[in-house]
Amino acid sequence: MISFVWPPGEPMLAGTGGSETYTAGHVRELLRRGIDAQVVTIGHGTKDGRQDFTDIPFVAFDNASAISDLPGTVVFVNKAYPVSTKNKATIIFHCSIPKTSDHEKYLAHAAGKTIIATSVYSGQQWALYLGIPNSKINIVLPFADPIFSNVKRPKPAKKVRILFAGRLHPEKGIYTILEMMHQKDTQNKDFSVTIVEAGLHVEVGREISRILKNYPYAKLIPAQKSVMSMAQLLARSDILLMPSVFAEPFGMLSIEAQHAGCRVIASNIGGLPETNCGLLTLVSPRSPVALLTGIKQAIALGSAAKKERDDAIEKFALDESVDDLLQVLNIHA
Repeated sequence: MISFVWPPGEPMLAGTGGSETYTAGHVRELLRRGIDAQVVTIGHGTKDGRQDFTDIPFVAFDNASAISDLPGTVVFVNKAYPVSTKNKATIIFHCSIPKTSDHEKYLAHAAGKTIIATSVYSGQQWALYLGIPNSKINIVLPFADPIFSNVKRPKPAKKVRILFAGRLHPEKGIYTILEMMHQKDTQNKDFSVTIVEAGLHVEVGREISRILKNYPYAKLIPAQKSVMSMAQLLARSDILLMPSVFAEPFGMLSIEAQHAGCRVIASNIGGLPETNCGLLTLVSPRSPVALLTGIKQAIALGSAAKKERDDAIEKFALDESVDDLLQVLNIHA
C-alpha cells in the first residue's frame, strides 16, 4: 500500500493545481498496475475532495495520529504531519520554495524522510533551502495523462484561440495578460481569449474573478473538474498562456497542452523551461510586450503538425513518472 497524505488545510480539490493532478495521476497508474494506493486526508471527513476524484480511493482520518498505523509506504504531499510511520516515509515537494521564516518548519517536514522534487530546477532549490547535498534530492518528473495525447483536435477555427487556464492569482501572471489585452494588436477580430475561472477556492481567486466579470476582451468559463474536460478544452485551443511571474517548480499544464497539440507561451523562469516538448515558446516574465511577441511567434509557426505532436507525446509519459516513483520508494512491482 502506498498512501499519499494530503497536507493540512484545504481538501484535495480538482482544478486547483498541479499537486492534485500529479497525485491523482500517480494513484490511478499505481492502481492500474495492481499496486494498492490511496489518498489520505485529515480533518475533512468525506468533504475532502473525493467527490472530484471518484475513481481513486480516499481515506479520511479525524486525527493525524492514525497515520502511524498505515501499512506500507507513506508519502507526504508538500508538508508532513509530525507523526511516526511504520516504514521510512517520503515527502514530495510540489510547492515552490517557502519563505525564509518557514525554514525550520520545512526542515522538520523533511527530517528523516526520502525527499522528492518535481524538476531539476526545483531539486536544486530545495537542496539549497534545506542545506543538504543535491544528491539527497530525488527527481520524479510530472507527466501528462494519456488522455491528453489521445484527445482529438477539431478543425482549425477562423480565429486564433488563446487560453489561460492557470489559477486566478497574481503569481500566475493574470495581470500581465490583462495588460497585454489592452495592447492594440490584441484588440482585433483575429484573436479570441478564454480565461478559466480556476482557483476560486481561495479569496484572491474569487476577487480576481469578480474583477473579470463583464470584461470585454476575454470570455470566462468555469474551472475544468476532470482530465477529459481539460484535455478537450486544450484540444479546442491553439495557444496556452503560462506567463508566471514566480519560479514555478515545474508546470504540468504546459506538457498537458503540448500533448494535446496546443502551443504554449511560458515565462522563462523556474522549472517551466524543463517542460519543453517541442511546442514551447519562452518569454520574459512580467512583460506584456514579450507575451504578445510570443503569441505572434506561435501564430507564425502555425498549428502543430502531426509529427510535432507525436514527438511531444513521447516526452513526460505517465508510466515513466511512476517507474521513477517506484524506484525512489524501492518498490519492485
